[in-house]
Amino acid sequence: MDDTLGQPATDAPGPSTPSHPARSIQRRIALLAVLVGLCALAYGLMLTLFGPSDRPVETNLGKALGNGIVTIYLHPLRVDPVNSSLQMRISMVPAAIAGAPAAIGDRNRSLVIQRGNQIEHVAITVGQPLPEVVFDFDLSDGDVRDYPLDEYRASMTLAVSETGADGKETALPIHVTLWEGLLGFRVRGRAEPAQGTEAVGLRLDIRRSGAVSIFGIVVYVAMAVIAICGLLIGGLVFAGVRRVEVTFAGALGAIIFAVPALRAALPGTPPLGIRADVLIFFCAEFGATIALCLFVAAWIRSGARP
Repeated sequence: MDDTLGQPATDAPGPSTPSHPARSIQRRIALLAVLVGLCALAYGLMLTLFGPSDRPVETNLGKALGNGIVTIYLHPLRVDPVNSSLQMRISMVPAAIAGAPAAIGDRNRSLVIQRGNQIEHVAITVGQPLPEVVFDFDLSDGDVRDYPLDEYRASMTLAVSETGADGKETALPIHVTLWEGLLGFRVRGRAEPAQGTEAVGLRLDIRRSGAVSIFGIVVYVAMAVIAICGLLIGGLVFAGVRRVEVTFAGALGAIIFAVPALRAALPGTPPLGIRADVLIFFCAEFGATIALCLFVAAWIRSGARP
């Protein structure tokens, strides 16, 4: 008893504890922070793996530049993954070291280009412009079905010979410069063994550029997330866990058309039926359609009557 007031004594008020809504908000904030951190980590890993900011450079192979060295410039023009083909422009560069550069042949020579089992001979005639030719090279060790992570390889051998007054051909030392820039792809060249004393073998490793690979992965992830959200809406409404809200019908219908629109926005327009389509795109489209059907069935069963 409280002697002063004659009333029962009460315990002193203890420290206040956070209410249930406050704890729930804290948990949501923590979960949101974890999700944002995981997304940032995944994005950083993709930047590290694919390097979207890599700049194209020139790769020099063969002999060093100098007098008596024939210079050949290679410029990739287009990659056709569907037909496994690489289009390459091959140019003879005038020798600027010996004097004023002139794109005119001063000797009778022959440029030999080996691409697979085919051997091309390009004639270089005295008094005629230096040749510039375009050839298609076969791609190997790659498949467009692996888009957006598909990689390819192409090989070629270059050699230049000079025809003397006696009709005898002599192999000449050559310098090869490869430009590694190609829209939508990353090209890396390196030397490989070649037959011939002065021949230069070249191997090209080709893969999608980092930006294309990252964008393709993000688009397919977005397809999967959209389809999962649609299935959650349709499934929960159908099971009676959530009430029928007619506005969701428009959202689910929009998902059915949004997924193909995302697929059409992929760079490089890969053919329909690649592995990512089978694993994600077809499933996402089918799942969005099922979600709409579930929602409509729930609306028919328990929707508001007029």
